[in-house]
Amino acid sequence: MMKGYGLLVAALLAVQPPQTVFRTAVEVVEIDVSVMRGTQPVQGLTSRDFALTDNGVLQQVESVMIDRLPLNVTLVLDTSKSLFGERLTRLVQAGDAFTQALRPDDRAALVTFSHQIELVVPMTTDRQAIRSALAHMEANGSTALRDAVQLAIALDPRDRARSLLLVFTDGHDTVSWLTEDAVLDTVRRSGVVIHAVHVESDTFLDRLTQAARGRAWSATSDRQLRELFTRALDEMRARYLLTYTPRGVDTAGWHSVKVSLKNARGDITARPGYSR
Repeated sequence: MMKGYGLLVAALLAVQPPQTVFRTAVEVVEIDVSVMRGTQPVQGLTSRDFALTDNGVLQQVESVMIDRLPLNVTLVLDTSKSLFGERLTRLVQAGDAFTQALRPDDRAALVTFSHQIELVVPMTTDRQAIRSALAHMEANGSTALRDAVQLAIALDPRDRARSLLLVFTDGHDTVSWLTEDAVLDTVRRSGVVIHAVHVESDTFLDRLTQAARGRAWSATSDRQLRELFTRALDEMRARYLLTYTPRGVDTAGWHSVKVSLKNARGDITARPGYSR
């Protein structure tokens, strides 16, 4: 196990520009998209239902996949001293149910944070390793939320699976080194979807999930944690993955991407762009 800010610094030094574009015979861009109507995902859409622009230039959406690629899920869980007692018990139960709901080809990792940040279980298909680590979590210390998110992004394998960070906290950041803007800049360029479950309202979590085209879920009671963890996973499974080959745009620099619907109704959440 690796603990604390030594791990954080090492991870930050190791961060490379995210591979948002992968190469085959041609360059292809993948855009992860959520389409919701109220609280329900909109299903059954095809490439003909989406309009996409890259730096203002209309592109041809070549394929749309849903619920096919495996997931790389990193649980980023608050274990500060306020989690003592029933709340910690409910958090363990929620994480356990989430882990059991993963599919055989999904992988998961566990990062915990208080004033220290710990990679408890690296990315693995071993469900029992995650469940055992959850059962042994203890509550102590302050809250380094921003640093924990940055670390989790840095450790994401960025392979062909779809990446999800599920963040839980019951309070506000008190000891992180990194600023909100620094973390949000990393998030926007990472391609990682982030859902957050929280007990208290937090403007950083709102900004974080918006930048990562995820959702912030508010728990009105500790008993609701399990339900919200499950809903976050279901929402991720219902997302679309759009692919296209950029045409008519410069190859270098930041590309602003906008996605809209042509033949359906729904609210779209998509990454704002990518770097090449």
